[in-house]
Amino acid sequence: MIDRILPHNTEAEEAIIASIIIDPKAIEQVASILDSEAFYVTQHSYLYKASLALYEQGLPIDLIQIEDWLRQHKQLNKAGGKVKINRLLKQNISTANINQYAAIVMDKYYRRKLIADCQDITAACYDETNTLSDIY
Repeated sequence: MIDRILPHNTEAEEAIIASIIIDPKAIEQVASILDSEAFYVTQHSYLYKASLALYEQGLPIDLIQIEDWLRQHKQLNKAGGKVKINRLLKQNISTANINQYAAIVMDKYYRRKLIADCQDITAACYDETNTLSDIY
């Protein structure tokens, strides 16, 4: 099997996080359709998880709140620290496109899941102790 980079779109992931920090109301558009596990870049997953937690608690979503939440949960370094967050804020992002960015991220996530499922099925097929009905 040829090793390939799994489907992802780093720019769309960054645009989502930056949009949420720039315009906290942007999270309302994606909270119900975008899971934190859908992010390919682990740092983005942590940043989105923090934003989502703040949103679900009815707390303000801004740079300070996100950093504080990550620090309290000992995840600030895993999220890339202040350097990563500040770099995201320097991007020229339109929050109007957050739904499209979320659709891209979810598409890539579902593709990665299907690839993983196919690999599991392939492995199960090679293991002849599995019955075909179990594999199906």
